[in-house]
Amino acid sequence: MMLQEEVLAPALENLKTWIQDAIDSGEKVTAAHIEKFVQRAQITQKDLEAYADFDHPIEDGYGRKMIYDGGQFEIMAMSWNPGDYSSIHNHGYTQWGVVQVFGNTHHFIYQNRNNQLRFAKKEILTSGSIVKVVNAMIHQMGNPSTDCYMTLHVYGCCEKDGDITADAKNYELEHDRVNHTTGGAFFNLPEEQIYDFEPGPIPTDDVFINYAKLMLDYYHRQEQTPEIIELKTQLMQKLQERICLS
Repeated sequence: MMLQEEVLAPALENLKTWIQDAIDSGEKVTAAHIEKFVQRAQITQKDLEAYADFDHPIEDGYGRKMIYDGGQFEIMAMSWNPGDYSSIHNHGYTQWGVVQVFGNTHHFIYQNRNNQLRFAKKEILTSGSIVKVVNAMIHQMGNPSTDCYMTLHVYGCCEKDGDITADAKNYELEHDRVNHTTGGAFFNLPEEQIYDFEPGPIPTDDVFINYAKLMLDYYHRQEQTPEIIELKTQLMQKLQERICLS
């Protein structure tokens, strides 16, 4: 189902067709298949510009638009201003997918082992890079550069018909919890977009310090309401406790 009236750019139309054909063939679709399709499609940022959302609300953290919803897979475009970052998150029911970036992108991959959240990998993805995504992947993306750019996201699940990224988990380290949402991978999600919580893993010092820096920058860019000031104060107190106990 198309969610915009515009005709898809040829490269996106090809990608959509190849994914649908793979699903219809009955073969086992994997992230590696989707990576090859994206490489073959030779998509550019120009193909995504009809879905740009650089004027997104600051509290959202980044722009998020659906390009195509095929039931068993979704193609989305994200827009990143300088300093935009996602939350730490996974991808709900997603079995396979990829992300292609069109600017230098911070990418943090996390590992939850024995209830401890630690860095598995920290990298800068260069423009054109493609990263495979599966359900178990916990990661975070952001724009550390001075340029605006977009990213392409494909998520799929052969056992679902819609809501591929439902039951996504956002890791709220400042609250020692994980929220469940059908919304975006945003910091400080409104309560109406959260339908469940669970206790979160304990982050290592370097994970928490990195997270706190990004959160403080996120809060600092917003209107300094009493609520935002209180959130900043609580986070600073938690960071101070963490550093002093290290």
